Amino acid sequence: MKRYDQIVFVCTSNTLLSPIAEGIYRKNSLDWMPKGISRGLIVLFEEPINPKVNVLLMQNGFPISGRRQSRQLKKGDITEDTLVLTMTLSEKVRLIEEYATEKNIYTLGEFVGEDTDILDPGGAEEEKYKECFDELFFRVNKVIQKIEEQYWADEEEEK
Repeated sequence: MKRYDQIVFVCTSNTLLSPIAEGIYRKNSLDWMPKGISRGLIVLFEEPINPKVNVLLMQNGFPISGRRQSRQLKKGDITEDTLVLTMTLSEKVRLIEEYATEKNIYTLGEFVGEDTDILDPGGAEEEKYKECFDELFFRVNKVIQKIEEQYWADEEEEK
């Protein structure tokens, strides 16, 4: 596995799933790990991150980035050394079509060996948001573990 300088968590609107993934990653990743940000595929105008997301993150002790608005994914957000993790296969396909590259673009599940999408609980009961948070917590921590394992494997190889 290559070393990345940044991880971009991507969902459709950047108001729910990707901000949760970003918050979990920022709190649980180590200082030497790639920077983590979140972006949306379709952000026509900046809008507040879903209030239920803010509550979930705060209740669970996870910082949210200094911004509280959604952000559009731009070409400048993706370099050769950027890992892009989408929440669904359809988002991945759209991103590949828009940016004409498949390099370093995976669904979050695909990257960690899970074969299901993370579905947006928008408008659902609180329990669905909590289930979504728990699934993202599990998968993002697997991303962190995978990066850490590869780092140490690379270190051993260099010796």
